[in-house]
This record gives sequence, structure tokens and C-alpha cells, in this order.
Amino acid sequence: MPILDHLSEEITNIAEFQSFHNAWAVYIAGKLNEALPRGFRAKPHSQIGSWEVDVRTDRFLAEDEKEKLKIQYQIPTPSATAHVTFPTELEVFIVNVSHSTQKIVGVIEIVSKANKDRPQNIDAFVAKCHSILSQGISLIIGDLLSIPFFNLHNQLLGALEISEGKIEEKKEMPLYCSSYRVTFDVNEKPVIEFWIYALKVGDTLPTLPLFITSEIAVPVKLEEAYMETCERLKFFEE
Repeated sequence: MPILDHLSEEITNIAEFQSFHNAWAVYIAGKLNEALPRGFRAKPHSQIGSWEVDVRTDRFLAEDEKEKLKIQYQIPTPSATAHVTFPTELEVFIVNVSHSTQKIVGVIEIVSKANKDRPQNIDAFVAKCHSILSQGISLIIGDLLSIPFFNLHNQLLGALEISEGKIEEKKEMPLYCSSYRVTFDVNEKPVIEFWIYALKVGDTLPTLPLFITSEIAVPVKLEEAYMETCERLKFFEE
């Protein structure tokens, strides 16, 4: 189904973006849990002004499980690959780990109005994403808000000192979804691979890879979760 204009009066009269935002995080987590192998789980996590989905694990994958998962989902070629240098000292972002044995392996950030309505909030969001990646955690960003017109993917690449792979900022394509993973080259230097999709109202949401190990990714089917969220909130009721 096409992406709706979540800032239009027609849609906000049914559900304010915050309500949609919260529900979408829940359905994304639910869809992910259908795809994740045993020992991995996704759950929505709320903070003031933002929602995210964490994928965490308390076990290692056996070799036969790895091979099965590789066959189930073929990872697409990344949009770009770039070497990065992470600072040796960086504030660690702690995300609601309920058991000490659990390790966060992936985070999905759904951009809210509060994430980009003022410079300090933009800086905070970018710093959080930077910190997530510096810990080797896979990251997905989804931004379905055309206003304020500001591209957080480009800002994150700037913070990572990556010059290529930025989304051309065009008023007619203000939305985007992006996925990132940290790997290492033969010299053990960190490298970021990322997948980017510039979007507009009316487009279909992509399926993005979320890496749960250095080799294994699960498909995050944003479109399926989006459709279910819209149906449950009765966006199409006559």
C-alpha cells in the first residue's frame, strides 16, 4: 500500500502521528519476532519523544542455523560502503536491557517530530545513532515525516565523516528509510555498509536488512507492519 501523508488533516483526524508511531513500533516488533530465530526477540522501547525497536539475543547461533538463515534471506547489495573511524571515548547509549545475559544486536529508530524539530534534538538523535553503530549494533532509521524538512541520514553520515552515499534532499522526495551495519576490513578497521531508499508519499515501503550477527540478517518488512498498523487504526474505514 502507498505511504500516507501523516501530516495531512485527513489522516491526523483519524490518528495523530504519535499514536501511529507507537502502534507501528509494536507491529514492526511483532513481524520481526515471526522471522527471528530462537533466542532472539524484538520489543518496542519507548523514551520521551521517541520509539524504537530493539532486537536482542541471549545465545549464539549454531552453524546449521546460520546456513539455514542465510538461505532464507538473501542480503541485498548495499547502497554504499565506507571506512569510518569511531572515537575511542564515546558515551555508551544503554537501552533497556532487562537481563544481564542479553545483548542488543539491532535497533530500529522510527523518527518522530521531536527528533528533528530543533537543533539540539537533531544532535541528540544523531549522537545516539552514532553510539549505536560504534558498538557494532545494526541500525535502521525510518522517517515518514516531510516536515520539518531535514534528513537525519545525511546528518549521521556527516558525523561519521562519510562524504558519499548521502540522499539528495529534494522537496518531492522528503521521506527515507535506511539500514546500517558495521563490519571490518582485512586490517580490522571498521567499515559501514548502508542501504538507503529515498521515498515520497504514495511510494511503497522497502524491506531492509537488520543484522543479528556479523553474517546473518533478517528482513524487516516495513510495508507489512505499516499496512497492519493502518488497518488496525481504521485509516480506510468508510
